[in-house]
Amino acid sequence: MDKERWKKIRLEVLEGKTSKRAIIQREGIQWGTLKKIIEHPEPPGYHMKKARLKPKIGPYLEQISRIIENDKALPIRHDSSAVEIYNIIKGMGYQGKYTQVRDAVRKLRGRKAAGPKRPPPDIGKPTDSEVGVRRLISEKESGFALQAQNILQHTEDLYRGAFSAAKDGVAIVDASGAYLDANLAYCQLLGYSHQEIIGKSPKDSLHPDYRYQLMDEFIPNIKNKGGIRLESVIVHKDGHPIPVEVSGVRFNHQGKPSFLAIIRDITERKLAETELIASEERYRSLADNVTDGVMIVQDSKVVFANKSCISMFGNNSFRDVWGMSIEDFFHNDLEKKLAEELVAHISGYKDGNIIQTHCKIRDDRQFWVEARHKFVKWGGNRAVLVTLTDVSESKLKQITIDQERQYLAEENLKLRSAMKDRYRFGDIVGISPAMQEVYDLILRASASDANVAIYGESGTGKELVARTIHNLSSRKNKTFVPVNCGAIPPTLFESEFFGHRRGAFTGAHRDKQGFFDISNGGTLFLDEVGEMLPEHQVKMLRAIEGGGFTPVGDNKVRNVDVRIICATNRNLHEMVDKGNMREDFFYRIHIIPITLPPLRDRREDIPLLIDKLLKNLSEDMNIGSIPGNVVDALNNHGWPGNIRELQNVIQRYITLGRLDFTGKSASSNVGIKKSSVEPTDGERGLQANVESFEKQYIQRILKQNKWNRSKTSTYLEIPAKTLYRKMLKYKLFGPQP
Repeated sequence: MDKERWKKIRLEVLEGKTSKRAIIQREGIQWGTLKKIIEHPEPPGYHMKKARLKPKIGPYLEQISRIIENDKALPIRHDSSAVEIYNIIKGMGYQGKYTQVRDAVRKLRGRKAAGPKRPPPDIGKPTDSEVGVRRLISEKESGFALQAQNILQHTEDLYRGAFSAAKDGVAIVDASGAYLDANLAYCQLLGYSHQEIIGKSPKDSLHPDYRYQLMDEFIPNIKNKGGIRLESVIVHKDGHPIPVEVSGVRFNHQGKPSFLAIIRDITERKLAETELIASEERYRSLADNVTDGVMIVQDSKVVFANKSCISMFGNNSFRDVWGMSIEDFFHNDLEKKLAEELVAHISGYKDGNIIQTHCKIRDDRQFWVEARHKFVKWGGNRAVLVTLTDVSESKLKQITIDQERQYLAEENLKLRSAMKDRYRFGDIVGISPAMQEVYDLILRASASDANVAIYGESGTGKELVARTIHNLSSRKNKTFVPVNCGAIPPTLFESEFFGHRRGAFTGAHRDKQGFFDISNGGTLFLDEVGEMLPEHQVKMLRAIEGGGFTPVGDNKVRNVDVRIICATNRNLHEMVDKGNMREDFFYRIHIIPITLPPLRDRREDIPLLIDKLLKNLSEDMNIGSIPGNVVDALNNHGWPGNIRELQNVIQRYITLGRLDFTGKSASSNVGIKKSSVEPTDGERGLQANVESFEKQYIQRILKQNKWNRSKTSTYLEIPAKTLYRKMLKYKLFGPQP
């Protein structure tokens, strides 16, 4: 519309000559156009259209000038900002910078403002009434405009204050994807100044791995749904990534479609989430690497299970056990009843004791578990942590051991009943009741691996008993090492027992193993243990208890598997009371005590001992018979030296041909003179006494076995032919039918 027509229509409206509706119908214009005619004395952009650009300003000014003059194609007004002009021409393919457009617009408008004012077209001098009307209208328009401007300014101030004070980053982005405005928080988050960020694209600030979100998620959701919220990663000006939560919503900025982008730094939240995930992974890894099965039960349902628990019941994944009732894991009605008791106990909110129960897996195979439970919090609610240990192997071993124990108990009963009249146990001989008790203790000690303390006077055969225990035990194929504790000098104690390394002390020219190393896996026999000093007992105690020992001159601790058997002729209880023996050392060695009777308390065993000693000596000497009066003298002697003294007396008698109790032995003779006793040729010798005893003993065993030669020979541990020959020799025949 030209200027003359514009002013004519405006004047008609202001003077009220023609109604607005009539003008709209006559001119064929819209109401909005008429409103602009009333508000503006001249057509918008008139002066900019008529401005002439100097060539020296540059080609981009000519381009901008052409765009401005083509007002029919683009909504550019005379008061359009440089940002609006830049965004419009950028959408048309303009490749220049925003600063170029800004400078061009400033210079263009500056030329117009500095140029000569054009005289208004001569439309005739207005009358006084027209001037008055125009003044009145102008004053009213100015008042309305001022009021509207004040309201608008107040609203804008509120908006600008909220916009600037927001803690979250807020930016306005136009339809072409360029920043129109941004608050301080937004600029600080990206590291740019406000001037640097205007005109940039949000895509430039996104991390390369997240740029797809802008076109694939952000903009489509804003267009179609009006808003979106998602997590993304932006890049600071210095290059470091920042995790953010982005919210977008449709927004009209100065009548143009745009959107509002709000970003919030979620670095701390992401770090917390990462730490939480890492913590969960650590706990999950810990739970999955525990060999025991772990499950969490809530409302009698499984809500968690580790890998061991899943595989324990023959499943492949957590989905297979999730939601199962705890009763589904048990085998039969009895075990389910135990499970019900467990559930009832759990319902009482009390930590329970260990429960052993029978479980089943998917293919109905069975196994034993040991269950423990404890109350925990799961998802904020009370739950039960159940730990399951597969004890099938140990349970089967226990069952086997129980069966073997029952069997051994029965066999032991048979053996003990059969041993009532047994006169030999390995290399030990004796038929007295005291020796029968010793045999029973030897059997018990050999079936165990516990330490043994053997008490008895000198010469009672303590080392022989220790060797018998070793030979009957599971260590019989290992080394038996006897050590006389009283014969070891205190300065060499550690070297002898623990060994030493070459160069550890003067004279240590090579490495040496100690008694513990030599007896590893076998038995270490500590004779005369009462002679050991308390300071040495401390070191022995550590080695015996499994704490290991260190060879002299070495710094590495060694551990061995050794069974300790001690022997002494002293009262260890009194030594503990007097402080000569450590109490802890005493209780460590005094586990299975065996007391050997002196020979004077088992005189019925003397003939058997004499026979055994004669057989041992017959290999080196030609032994004849021992007269009866000599046997009687031996039976009546007090034997303070016990079996060792008996052995010496017999050996002296065989060698010298006379019975001689010398030294201390003479003072304890019973009915015998001190010097000697000469044998009489006519008296019955020892062999006859032994044969008489053998006849009576074989006859008693035959009667006990109802004259069954097979059972009797087995009991006597002699061949059946030998038994038959002795029966003929002694004329032992069973009752005639």
